[in-house]
Amino acid sequence: MADRLGIVTQYQQSEVTQAAIHLAEYAKARGTRTTIYGAPQATRNVAKAWDAKVVTAKQSQLAEWAGHCNKIIYTNVPSQRELLAVQALGVETALLVDWERLLPEHRGVVLSFDKVLFPYRCVASAVARKWCLSRVRPILLPWDVPVPFTRARERVEPRQVWAYFPMYDTQPKRLDQAVFKLMYRILVEVPHANIRVACGQSWSLLSRRILKALRKDFGDRVDVVSHPNLMQRLLLFARSDLTVWMPRFESFALIGLTSLCMGTPVISWDMRPQNEFLRAWKNAVLVPVRTAENWLGVPEIQGGYGDFSELLIATLRDKPLLAKMRAQALSGLESRRKQFEVGWNKFHC
Repeated sequence: MADRLGIVTQYQQSEVTQAAIHLAEYAKARGTRTTIYGAPQATRNVAKAWDAKVVTAKQSQLAEWAGHCNKIIYTNVPSQRELLAVQALGVETALLVDWERLLPEHRGVVLSFDKVLFPYRCVASAVARKWCLSRVRPILLPWDVPVPFTRARERVEPRQVWAYFPMYDTQPKRLDQAVFKLMYRILVEVPHANIRVACGQSWSLLSRRILKALRKDFGDRVDVVSHPNLMQRLLLFARSDLTVWMPRFESFALIGLTSLCMGTPVISWDMRPQNEFLRAWKNAVLVPVRTAENWLGVPEIQGGYGDFSELLIATLRDKPLLAKMRAQALSGLESRRKQFEVGWNKFHC
């Protein structure tokens, strides 16, 4: 029987939903019939290709939908009762771990899954330290799901430099207000630098006012794009020279990986999982940072904005360095994707 894959996710503007969509696209491209179940409530403005196709609780009960699948991936931890009911239908279940959302009380449910998919080694190690995984089949799925296309960047020193701030979906909640001070400093101290900002629906009124003031003071040097769709997001990365990515914590790291796929280097924190795939002074600038860890070991930044600001300004001033990193942005991409395919094949066996 051909695989019929189902993905259960909270279908809304968030990084974990984007991860689910990337997986769905990957599976479909390889001939696997794939559907997404949006639970508990689904919105309709996440990704055009899926908005009208996602199955909601209003359209079908979870058990009815699950009966048409032989494999289901959850991107969130369900109740024990729900998981057992799905498994009673003869469906193989897997959890794609979003480690920042795991709680100690989830242990019993997580260990009831048939397989657990870990997007990064640091996530697998953290869960293994806390919970015995002998009852499940842990699979390392190095997270680099192919986007629709990739773009190599030539080594050419740009006349004007565009620093890109992707701050859509849940990213504003992950960022400190210091990011806006950083935008102002770039515009004042680096005359050849411009900023590009992509914002989402969850932006506060204060954030919108700050951006409006920046556009008033600096004119065309500030480019603001509201609610970009998936293809627009890819093009925004491709049109920029450096992606500024400073999350307080991270799970799937889609921002950094997508930027590299589009040939654009990244500046980010030197912490997990970023430092598993970003290479300092090759495809990225990694900034030292102080972190605090939760019960599972998920790092959250506690400081380091001063160092980030200094390194960012120095990087934007160094056009040869930007050209060098752009030329190496795709380094390691082929290897990561091969590792992802190995993990995906283990999931299907």
